Amino acid sequence: MLTGVLAVGGVLTARFAHYVRPSALGPLSRPRPVALLVYGACVVGELVVIAVGSAVLEALGRGELRPSLIAAVVGVHFLPFARAFGEAMFSLLGRVVAGLGVIGLVLGALGVTDAAEAFAVLAGLAMVAVVVRYAFGGWSCA
Repeated sequence: MLTGVLAVGGVLTARFAHYVRPSALGPLSRPRPVALLVYGACVVGELVVIAVGSAVLEALGRGELRPSLIAAVVGVHFLPFARAFGEAMFSLLGRVVAGLGVIGLVLGALGVTDAAEAFAVLAGLAMVAVVVRYAFGGWSCA
């Protein structure tokens, strides 16, 4: 399953890159101090949740679910950024990546072989797709 996901992801990424056309992002503004505080807290929280979650999964003998745990936590850590940085793209990014991570966790827990790894890869591809497409003016994330 993982090999198939990687192959499909590679083909989709190549097709996506073929059609992407750059556009101006506009002026960048300096983040507010509270945004930097939110960023720091989210990154620290992300690292703590990944460490604790990984230890719990290992203790339960389910270490193979770790890739999707990481994807889910990375997705969730983007959600507060939307408000802190005034950038709706983070909300879309967080929901998509966290959702794929959770699906991988659930399917992996239900015994679907390589689901956690496959959905973690899909979450990574989705993250790249959302960021690149938004940066090139493709989607409105409001």
